[in-house]
Amino acid sequence: MDLTPENNNEENKKDPVRSDRSLWYMAIGLGVVILIMGYLTLFVDDPWSIFSKEKTPVTVIDDNSLLDQSASMSDEQVRSSLVKFIEAFYHDQRRGYFDPPSYFAPLTETFYNYHNLDYTRLKDIYWKRMSQMSGFNRNWVVSSLEFSRTDSKITATYWATERYFRPAVRQQYSADLKYEMRINEEGKIESLTVIETKNESIVQLAPDTVSTPPDEEFIPDIAAEAPAENKIYDMAQVEVAPEFDGGQKELSKYIASNLKYPAVARQNNVQGKVYLSFIVEKDGSIGDVKVRQGIGSGCDEEAVRILQNSPAWKPGSIKGAFVRTYCILPLTFQLQ
Repeated sequence: MDLTPENNNEENKKDPVRSDRSLWYMAIGLGVVILIMGYLTLFVDDPWSIFSKEKTPVTVIDDNSLLDQSASMSDEQVRSSLVKFIEAFYHDQRRGYFDPPSYFAPLTETFYNYHNLDYTRLKDIYWKRMSQMSGFNRNWVVSSLEFSRTDSKITATYWATERYFRPAVRQQYSADLKYEMRINEEGKIESLTVIETKNESIVQLAPDTVSTPPDEEFIPDIAAEAPAENKIYDMAQVEVAPEFDGGQKELSKYIASNLKYPAVARQNNVQGKVYLSFIVEKDGSIGDVKVRQGIGSGCDEEAVRILQNSPAWKPGSIKGAFVRTYCILPLTFQLQ
């Protein structure tokens, strides 16, 4: 009698065949890794920071001035505080933030060769200068910092390399500038001026737009014999400069919410700044809008539309009387 089948059945019962699940485990593990990597990529700015030691944030400048009561500091403490103060000052400017009371004395004797400026005038002068310096870049040389102390006042000097483009005259400018910064006993800047210039380079560029001839400057079109009541004043001549209702912050919001990027410019990846000149009338209305430096592809026309449709501004004034004021405004077109 053949018992082979029965033996086979007994062997199958004793040693059942099990499927190999290693591939399943490998697939699950790989899926978990992919999920973790996706989470880190999408929701964590710096994935490697998870594996590094926690860093304590460094406060460059706080509510109390770093240079307050400098008479009680050692030279090394003053130098360290000066470096932090100047770096904080330029860091804020690079980010587009400029709040004069945070850094300057109530009356600044000298600011880039202007004199006796209060907070409002100092801010106006600063933004007017920056509108004529496209692509501004500054690197100050920490090792060049020198200072002297008289009682609680400090006079510091240092070198900085600056580069920018002058849209009004289409010039690329670069130079090494030596600054003198005088700081009072309250730790506020009371004077900031250039005392020496070297390695100056001015490169004249050919025009790439018909909006502005290369030798045309940002100057108002004023007839010499214009009557006083209709005279147009430059920003440097008025006591209170024109301002968008709500200031620079609200102006930026208005532009951002109303600007429509031209389709042609978007397709051709056209980006840059359009410089407009205009008159703020006595009643705050905007008139005589002109493109002083354009980038084309429909951006110039869109910039003019934005400004012409602007709500009324706060007009400029001299001795309390509203006057017509000539202004320059750069509008930035940047693809996201």
